[in-house]
Formats: sequence, C-alpha cells, structure tokens
Amino acid sequence: MARRVRFPHRNGGALGYSRLVASERPVPHSEPGGEPGPAATFARLPESKPDPRPDSRPTPNFEHGTPTAGARLLAALEASVESAATAVEVARTSAGAARREPIRLARRALKEVRAIAPLCRAPAGGELVDALVEFAGRANGLLGPLRDRDALLRSVQRLSDRFAEPTVRRTVRTVLLATLVFADGARRDEATFADAAIDRARRAVRSAGEVARLVRAAGAFDAVAAASTLGRAFAQCLEELDGAMADGDLARLHDCRKRASFLALGLRPLGDDAPAVLRRVRGRAKRLVSALGEERDLALLDAEMRGARRQLAGSPLLAAIEDALRLARLEAGARSEDAAHAMLRLRRKRVLAGLDEAFGLE
Repeated sequence: MARRVRFPHRNGGALGYSRLVASERPVPHSEPGGEPGPAATFARLPESKPDPRPDSRPTPNFEHGTPTAGARLLAALEASVESAATAVEVARTSAGAARREPIRLARRALKEVRAIAPLCRAPAGGELVDALVEFAGRANGLLGPLRDRDALLRSVQRLSDRFAEPTVRRTVRTVLLATLVFADGARRDEATFADAAIDRARRAVRSAGEVARLVRAAGAFDAVAAASTLGRAFAQCLEELDGAMADGDLARLHDCRKRASFLALGLRPLGDDAPAVLRRVRGRAKRLVSALGEERDLALLDAEMRGARRQLAGSPLLAAIEDALRLARLEAGARSEDAAHAMLRLRRKRVLAGLDEAFGLE
C-alpha cells in the first residue's frame, strides 16, 4: 500500500511555493551569476504547426480504461500547451479587436500549463518541468499588457451598463474610451508593441510544446509529490487569504488570486471523478478567482481615471461616473468577501484526505 502523504503545519511548508507559481512577468533567459536558465537547453527547437482554430482543445485519449490522476495531468499538460499555441497563432494572424479573444484564450491556457506542470515533476528530469514553466511564464508575461488593455475595455463597458438611460450610457462609454483607451499614445504603443510581443510569445509557446512532449513521453509521475504540492498550495492560499481579508490589502489579495487559480487549474484535470471535497475546492477557488479578478479590474479602471478626472473636472458627468465606479467597487468587494469566506470554510484535513484518495495514497 502506498504511504499516506503528510503535510507540515500551515505556518510551515512554505517551501518555495512562489517558485511553483511563477510571476507573470517575463522570465529572463539566464539565472543570476550568468548561468543558463532551465530553458537554455531547449533554446533551439523545431517549429510545431498548431491547429488554427482558437477554440480547439485536444481531448486526452486514454487507451486502458479509467485514467489515473497522473495520466490525466500529463495529458492535460500537453493539451493546454497545444491550446496556447493555437490561440497565439490566431492572434498573430489577426489584427485589432479580433486579437482580444485569442489572447485571452492563450493566457488562460498558459496559466493552466504553469499550474499543471509542477504537479508532473518526476523524481528525475525535473529540469524539463522547470523549462516548461519558464517558457510558459515568458509567453504569459509578453501577452500580459495586451490583456490588461482588454480588461480595461471590459471594465468601461460594465461601468457604462450601470446607467439606465441609453443616451447617458453611450456618452459615458464614449468619453471613457476616448480618454482611457483610444488616446493617440495608446494607439501608437499598441501598434509598435503588439506584433513583436505576440511573435516572441509564439516562439516561447512553440518551445514549451516541444518540452511538454518530452515530459509526456517520459511518462514518469510522482503521486506523493503532486499531492504534497497541492496540499501546500491549499494551506498557503488559506493562510494568505485570511491575512489579506483582515487588512484589505489589494496586492495581497491579488497574490491570493494567483494561488487560488493554481488550485483551480491544477485540480481541473481530475474532472468529475475527483472526490467531492476536491470538487468543492475547485469550484470555490474558481469563484474566488473570478471575484478578485473583477475587483482588480475595477481598481485598474479607477487608477486609469486620472486623465478623465483632469479633463472632466467639475463636470456633472464625472460626478455620475465616480458614483457608479464607487458603487461597482463596493459590490465587487462584497462578492470577493463572500467568495473568500466560502474558501476559508473548507477544512484542511478533509482536503488532504481527498488528495490522498485522488492520487491513490490511502
């Protein structure tokens, strides 16, 4: 019988979680001291040809009945890389507003890669997983500024929809788009940056695809390590969330969002066959990610309103916009608080028992 995995106290076990979920900033090619990073070994890999459809997600094919947790994770890892490659290719061949959806899909798939890859770390060959996380982090960071602009557009639309009068809605939307999104500087920056960023992201995703195939071909999987990683992530998410809710720090809440996203995406490949407690963790983590994401987007809109406040100073329209934004942020904060309390109600002992069951460690 496989041994039951044990986890340290919630105040311990902080062993490098930040290394498991890398920052969304681009990752450098070299480590400190001039040593090549994990991806350097795979710097020159042949080009793959992804499916050009942005919504195509390869379905894992298991030949021998019900797949194990390891088989599901390895298959989902390769499928997510292929989905990212497809979306980036569509973004590269599109222009303007047509790029928004494939960029969103690419970033979602890359986040899946960065959540699933650490769970596929075998006792030997960990450098492949390190390289995969590095390539995915680099591509995600390159696409991040393009996603932020799209998030700003959606926030403007949501804010304008809060006005009942159609004429006021159109006016608010037009004014905010003109001052926040479609200024000359924004158009110039997008034209000079987007093409290069997408092309560099495409090369990083292409390399990630080659590494993912090597990881899948190796077929090695450490169930104890995977369950331990998810157990530590859950404990640290609750600890960080508890502190962030106490002091209302938006930066800490954003870190909680990343950790909750890691949990939701890492548990997704286990599907509906996962123990009920893990399905609850996944559902509540997704709800928390969504609520905190909305709150962050509205905070970004509030910060970007500086130009509009200068141009519309003293205007009744500005006062109405400020009131609507303040109310939207209060409502988003309340939803975040509800989602956080639901997450904090999960019992760590039951979650760890569910992980043991899912990975065959009972």
